[in-house]
Amino acid sequence: MPAGNRRLAQWRVTWLIEHSTSHQLLWCIDSFVLQNPPLRQAPNRWQKPWKNRTQKNGNLKTKKYFLLVLSIVLFSCSENDDIPNQQSNLQSGVVISFDDDYVDEWFEVNNVLEPYDWKATFFVTKFNQLSTAKIQKLKDLKIDGHEIGGHGLNHLNAPNFISANGTAEYLNQEIIPMETLMNNNDLSTTSFAYPYGTRNRTTDNLLLNRFEIVRGTTYGNANPASQNCYYNNNNLVFGLGIDKNYSHFSISYFLSLLEYAKNNNKIVIFYAHKPVPTFQNNYETEYQTLIQICNYVKNNNMKFYKISELFNLQNSI
Repeated sequence: MPAGNRRLAQWRVTWLIEHSTSHQLLWCIDSFVLQNPPLRQAPNRWQKPWKNRTQKNGNLKTKKYFLLVLSIVLFSCSENDDIPNQQSNLQSGVVISFDDDYVDEWFEVNNVLEPYDWKATFFVTKFNQLSTAKIQKLKDLKIDGHEIGGHGLNHLNAPNFISANGTAEYLNQEIIPMETLMNNNDLSTTSFAYPYGTRNRTTDNLLLNRFEIVRGTTYGNANPASQNCYYNNNNLVFGLGIDKNYSHFSISYFLSLLEYAKNNNKIVIFYAHKPVPTFQNNYETEYQTLIQICNYVKNNNMKFYKISELFNLQNSI
């Protein structure tokens, strides 16, 4: 028997011992008995055993059926039933990601946040328009331990473009030339973030065949337990925007998500665009927001994840 199956069997035996008097087990046994007449119709089952030898045979048969019931209870459930969620073993943490082509600003904020030993994922678009100096900065960020992801060559709205032009044309204009340019500059990527966050099932299926993990977006200030911005053991994930122009912007709220993640062994996914010292325009995230997030992560022994590490986690569970 494979080691994994042995552990599963041992777990089920332990579960039986600890729950042998539970109503659920009794219900399972009773249900099985009701569906099996030999258990309900044992000969002379109401007679005292010492008065009727037939009753002894009936009791023996009943015991055999009872053992059969126990075997079914132990082994008939799926392997995931009642087994603790293995994701609870994850180290809590955060994915901080940035979108678009603000390479100079990304490079500068890396110097600001370096004392926190932070790591981020930078999803770059319009790679064909980047200067040699900016491409070198992306390489330097990668050398520092950050991840460079794809954000489309032309920052197209994927569902709209595909609806009008088809999947082949989308790949030819948006994805394949982006991959080629990034590969040629030693910045090959296994991750992708949707421009505008727009997606549907068609785009998901298409892009998850080319990338290991794809990030969409989510919005709002729902209760932390109901938020959709946690790693979900899936290669399609959703990030919550932290730019200051978003209606849900609140540093205290972002910290409450981190607190929930810390207490529940989860990983929060944030995204931003242009990091700046002081907010002036839409799609800007102030340094102070990033500093407070990084400070919380470091002070609470949480981990900075690159987005590709989530895919690796999924395959290690």
